[in-house]
Amino acid sequence: MKDRAEARTLAGDAYAVIHRAIRSGVLTPGQRLRFADLQTLCGMSVSPVREALVRLTAEGFTVSDDHRGFSVAPLSVAELLDIVATRKLLEGEALRLSIENGDSEWEGRLLAAHHMMSRLPRERDDLPTAIREDWDLRHADFHRILISACGSPILIELCEKLFVRADRYRRLSVSVPKQDRDVVREHERIMSCAIDRNAEEAVAALRDHYQRTADAVQRLFEMQEAL
Repeated sequence: MKDRAEARTLAGDAYAVIHRAIRSGVLTPGQRLRFADLQTLCGMSVSPVREALVRLTAEGFTVSDDHRGFSVAPLSVAELLDIVATRKLLEGEALRLSIENGDSEWEGRLLAAHHMMSRLPRERDDLPTAIREDWDLRHADFHRILISACGSPILIELCEKLFVRADRYRRLSVSVPKQDRDVVREHERIMSCAIDRNAEEAVAALRDHYQRTADAVQRLFEMQEAL
């Protein structure tokens, strides 16, 4: 039993290391993943690394080919639009239910999460095209609390999986010229409408927020294709 628990812990640690490397761009879309390199990256034997890759493949972060082994899942406009459309559908409903069911404690947690997020800049000082990790954690808290009162653990789980799946695209959006976008105001509008119990406006603001991110990343893909 102890050996099994240790194996699960090692596989979980390997998963976290590889997932973080994919999120940060250290491992790039389409890159072939060699076990020897990943063992060095994780400081582990091949077994936990293999288990981590199986889990990452099930979650859509890596892909497996019988002949070439594992590689980082590519990014595409088609997947981006699919993720965003599904998030708008599921998280929009989860937010609507949270506004209907949420109590004063939920309001307080949402206000606190927004306040903590708004105290930090989104971009790194040394690399303006990259997201600050501390902001990213508070951003995740804000979106998690936003739908936390919906009353459906299954719906929350699905939304969380989509949030994680969208992460690589969200990080790309930071490198796109801002034009007329104000992410701070977008989050503030979502929060204010939710606190005011204006479900229609809150859902519309949330969906607009996700669509703006999709539009920004799609512009980036188009610019890259034009080069």
